[in-house]
Amino acid sequence: MSYKIYEGICSMKIIKHLFYKISACTLLAAMLLQSAPCTGTAFAAEEFAAQMEQRKTLPIQSNAIENWPQGPAIGAQSAILMEMNTHTILYAKNIHEKSYPASTTKILTCLLAMQNCTMDEVVTFSHDAIYDVPVDGSKLGGVDTGDTITMEQALYCVLVKSANEVASAVGEHVAEKLTNEKSVKAFAELMNQKVKDLGGTDSNFTNCNGLFDENHYTSAYDLALIGCEFFSNELLCKMSSTNSYHFRLKPDDEEDAWIASKNQLYKGKPYEYEYLLGSKTGFVSQSRQTLVSGAEKNGMKLVCVIFTEETPYQFEDTITLFQYGFENFQRVSIEEHETKYNIDTMDFFDTKDDLFGDSTPLISIENDAYVILPNTAEFTDTVSTLTYADQSPDTNVIATINYTYNDIPVGGCNLEFYKSSVPAFRFSNNDTDVEIESAPPEGEMVAAAPPSAQEQTEQTRIIYIDIKKVILGIMITVILLAVFLIIRSVIHNYSFSPRGQSSLRRRSRQKEIRAARREARRSSRSYRISRKRKH
Repeated sequence: MSYKIYEGICSMKIIKHLFYKISACTLLAAMLLQSAPCTGTAFAAEEFAAQMEQRKTLPIQSNAIENWPQGPAIGAQSAILMEMNTHTILYAKNIHEKSYPASTTKILTCLLAMQNCTMDEVVTFSHDAIYDVPVDGSKLGGVDTGDTITMEQALYCVLVKSANEVASAVGEHVAEKLTNEKSVKAFAELMNQKVKDLGGTDSNFTNCNGLFDENHYTSAYDLALIGCEFFSNELLCKMSSTNSYHFRLKPDDEEDAWIASKNQLYKGKPYEYEYLLGSKTGFVSQSRQTLVSGAEKNGMKLVCVIFTEETPYQFEDTITLFQYGFENFQRVSIEEHETKYNIDTMDFFDTKDDLFGDSTPLISIENDAYVILPNTAEFTDTVSTLTYADQSPDTNVIATINYTYNDIPVGGCNLEFYKSSVPAFRFSNNDTDVEIESAPPEGEMVAAAPPSAQEQTEQTRIIYIDIKKVILGIMITVILLAVFLIIRSVIHNYSFSPRGQSSLRRRSRQKEIRAARREARRSSRSYRISRKRKH
């Protein structure tokens, strides 16, 4: 009996031991399953961090420019810092490398909408706009096919919330208005044409929102060109720097719909930047973090584009590049420093009391034009080229001056007729590619090389006018005419021939006789008056 009891006890111990083993294995397996994603995430983060450090070693092309401020090493695969008005490139790192723009695409979508629509136009959501975007992506939500919002509300949703379905609806609306075809494909064609018009060469857009597509790409350079025009619009700057926005999504909604931005450069955010004009974030796994931003300080406006970076370093890179630009470069007025292309023949008109009643020069340099130079450079360090423009009644521009510094374009300006109408004459032939690198001789306008005989027969006759010579000729003519009239008068009144001398004596005697008669008459009157007084 005791043996059976002992055997039972041993069996229970074995069963209990097996239970503990099974429980321990189960717990260990559960722990491994739970820790596996964390381990994978940690590994991925380490890998991305290593890639970012590797990208910091990539060459910065702008650092190879002689006497150019050395730019900082950043973790972005490609980046650019561009001055907004002159398009001077201050910092360049792989700026023409094709990249996936992600949601930074939306600044082009909003730019086209702003330029072609009014803010009170009604945007209608189509079935495709709502359901052709991922459910787990950035969306406004709460809209059905046929719902409407105003264009202003739509642009806020795109730039603040980065709402993908709203971007598609905006694109469809603009395409329908401009091409009568309400489709994303039609809008993509408008996007690509706009980039070409801006001077971009590295882009191909296929959608309105930046969702990944192998054929949807651009470059830091092209996106900077888009950004220059985008951040030149005051309302777009306001929208793209708004932290949060609320509006009534549907007329019968009891409460407003609230949307908020994840952009960390905005006021009150961890990377707040006081000089920010506006900014747009972007992310797809194939591109990592992307960011395009505009900033202004002391009258200088800069656009920064960051491609392929890890969060939150896209914000740090942007601030670093803005500081680099504002601290190392300056705006230099062309009008105040340009002496090579002074229009000396216009000096006669540039007076307070000129003969024509107008003290404004007929030809002048744009008074607001400037170049962007390193703080260590002077205006005299630039090289200028003058290119004559085609004559057109629609413009007062007669030539363009472009400036370079160590072969880098840094700005330019136009030579303009101040008057609203362009005179019938011109100063050069029709070849707009002619460049003049030497100063014109004082007092004259110098034209390009004379055209061939064949070109002369095909072109409008050229008339060269020297204002000083014209005025001098008029003055000489007036003086000669005055001298001629004086001489003629002298000849008319005096003669040196014998007959002339006789005539002069006769006229002299006649004058004496007339004088004697007048004296006699006066004496006779005086005598009569005195006799009457005596009587």
